[in-house]
Amino acid sequence: MTSPNSSISSSESGVRYLAVSLGLAAALLGALCLLSIKVKWFSDLPDYAPLLAYQLEKLDRSAGLDTVFVGDSSLGNAIDTETFDRLTGRRSANLALTGLFGYAGSYNMIRRAVEKEPGLRTVVVVQAADMMSRADDLRGYVLSTPRVLDADLPAALRWPVARAWIGELLDWQTLKTAIRAPVLRLLSRPVRDIVIENDYVKQASSRAPFGPVLRAEDVVPGKLDFLQRIAELCRVQNLTCVYAHGPLAAELLDRSHGFFQAADRLIESTGLPLAAPEPVPLADSQIGDTQNHAAPGEKAAMTAVYAAMLRPFIDAGGSKPKEQTARTTQPKP
Repeated sequence: MTSPNSSISSSESGVRYLAVSLGLAAALLGALCLLSIKVKWFSDLPDYAPLLAYQLEKLDRSAGLDTVFVGDSSLGNAIDTETFDRLTGRRSANLALTGLFGYAGSYNMIRRAVEKEPGLRTVVVVQAADMMSRADDLRGYVLSTPRVLDADLPAALRWPVARAWIGELLDWQTLKTAIRAPVLRLLSRPVRDIVIENDYVKQASSRAPFGPVLRAEDVVPGKLDFLQRIAELCRVQNLTCVYAHGPLAAELLDRSHGFFQAADRLIESTGLPLAAPEPVPLADSQIGDTQNHAAPGEKAAMTAVYAAMLRPFIDAGGSKPKEQTARTTQPKP
């Protein structure tokens, strides 16, 4: 006959076994999630990840920066900081990511730069000319945020950002990358990487077809979420911040004036001043591999154009001590 104590002991053992199993499963899932996040941010496999790592390493190596450029590939292919510094007397870094990161990526790069460079005075945001027509930036936020739990996020953004996190952690491609990257390294096999040329990703050898003409109704009002965060951060940190459209093929720009009028009203409503109301036009001979990339040989000349355009803001950024004046205008009511 089985004793009552024996039954109790068996039951307790079963509970302990279940608890240990659940604990191990949770630990394994957590480890996979952390590995997934790590690879998603810093692996050599996805195209955007090595570029983010490259720009973060650049920021870590730099010291004494007073100016940073943030934005996407239109910036990466338009601004050469050596030329810019020679023309303006500044010490700058180009922290361009890609259009995937959107305004959220720019916001997170500014946050990183502020923490790294206490003497930072000026921030120039250069985004693709059509950025105001693109989808939301939530994935770009998740991929570039310096903190997983961000108390600074407004309540309206917390659940959308949480959904974006869940989507990334449950994405099969993310998991596959998380497994594949360390295995390749363990076997000493090369992983896919980017080629850096003149401080940004090397352009493709052929030009992509142009996109459609931009229309006023293409503007996405929701794009202001992280642009407003940028403007607020600039006010809090007393930075001179300015927004500049990336360059655009002249033939598209000539038929897209209504789009920029509508986009500019929203951009300026955040309190960020515009360097110019429209993009710098690219003649056919100046266009690189896309409609908003300057050709590699035009980068120095394009930098000179932007340096002249930004001169009033550069001068303003150096006219008073950083702590004495907020550089951006207040948002319109």
